[in-house]
Amino acid sequence: MKSNEESRAEHKAILGRLRDYFGFKLSEHGSVLSVENVYRMTCHKDFAYHGSNTSLIYHLQRAHDSTSDPCVFIFNLN
Repeated sequence: MKSNEESRAEHKAILGRLRDYFGFKLSEHGSVLSVENVYRMTCHKDFAYHGSNTSLIYHLQRAHDSTSDPCVFIFNLN
C-alpha cells in the first residue's frame, strides 16, 4: 500500500477545503485523467465528481470516524 505522500504525488488536489483528502488521478505524463472522478487518498476509492463537494463530505462523515480522520468534524453538515 502506498503512503499518503506517494499518493499525493500521483494526484492533483481538487480545489477548496477538501484538497488534502481528494485528488484527480494523473496519467504517467502528469495530466489529469478525468475531471469527473476524484480519488480519496486515505481509503483509495474513486468517487464521481461534478463540481460539488457535498457527496464527498458525506463520504467522510459516513466512512471515517473522528478518531482516525479528524476532518469529519471540520466538515460537519448537521
